[in-house]
Amino acid sequence: MTDRNYIERSFDLALRGSGYVSPNPLVGAVIVKDGEVISEGWHEKYGGPHAEANAINNYTGDLSGSTLYCNLEPCCHTNKKTPPCAPLIISSGIKRVVISNLDPNPEVAGKGVSMMQESGIEVVSGILEEKGNELNRFFFKHIKTKQPYVSLKIAASLDGFISTGRDVQTWLTGSESKKYVHSLRASYDAVLVGASTVKVDNPKLNVRETEGRNPIKIVVDGNLSINPDVSLISEEPEKLIIYTSENSNPDKISKLRKMGVTVVPVSSNRDSTLELAKVVADIGSRGLSSLLVEGGANIFSQFVASDLFDDIHLLTAPVLLGSGLNFAPLKNRKELKIKRSQKIGEDQLLLLTK
Repeated sequence: MTDRNYIERSFDLALRGSGYVSPNPLVGAVIVKDGEVISEGWHEKYGGPHAEANAINNYTGDLSGSTLYCNLEPCCHTNKKTPPCAPLIISSGIKRVVISNLDPNPEVAGKGVSMMQESGIEVVSGILEEKGNELNRFFFKHIKTKQPYVSLKIAASLDGFISTGRDVQTWLTGSESKKYVHSLRASYDAVLVGASTVKVDNPKLNVRETEGRNPIKIVVDGNLSINPDVSLISEEPEKLIIYTSENSNPDKISKLRKMGVTVVPVSSNRDSTLELAKVVADIGSRGLSSLLVEGGANIFSQFVASDLFDDIHLLTAPVLLGSGLNFAPLKNRKELKIKRSQKIGEDQLLLLTK
């Protein structure tokens, strides 16, 4: 086994915390001694022990002379709910640490490595660095920019329509794609739709087809037209954020807040649409590091036109509608690349990135 193999294993472990550790990063740890894995651990939930601590504490024997593999630089600061990991590693007797990525958090940013090196520990970094960047793309973007990582999820027909017409509920993709979408929801901090989608589909926006936590639900509703009886309000009002115009009815804002809904007025553009940049910035300020945008057509178009997205999950169903609502003006976005292509049931998934 090589350093790369053990780092790959740390990636696999880290993914077990997906959907549970945000706004912290996904981290896995493997401890090897005399060529054998003697302990493993991962960051299991926000506020809980970090991966390195779990791996160290999971082993009751002597760690002297062992090597710790971890996909992210161990932390060294005390501005957290849990103790820093670098001092624990130093006191454990571990003599070599191999990591994939340095932590871009200014409170760490190489300081953890320096602390361990000054204590005589050999530190190797940069192993499978690009794959580590991909693993923690949500955390890295949020910690660097205070903005969430934004993904658009679009389900369309072969001829590029998302429904047969405005205000018409249209199911296109199959059951396997539905499971895929629910797994996406479970891994994102928040999921966003527009007011029209709420009116037409009355969605729950929760996780039902797989295990995982329910994300925060977000509705962009400039006119505050939402019906108080919709599922988003009747079932989990405390997990709902509505962004609306500063000119919306103050009585309705007050009523929704009394029901437990968070209502955030923001400024509007000249065409009366909300300033999405301010919406996204506010989402990031709430510690939400990832956002999945699920529709509808106007919302997709606004995110694309404003360049407020990082990737697009495009699910194409094997049907032709002939006419209807187009999903977004992508034809001039020549910078988009196909990062992944795969079959999901009868549908085709394209993951598009900039």
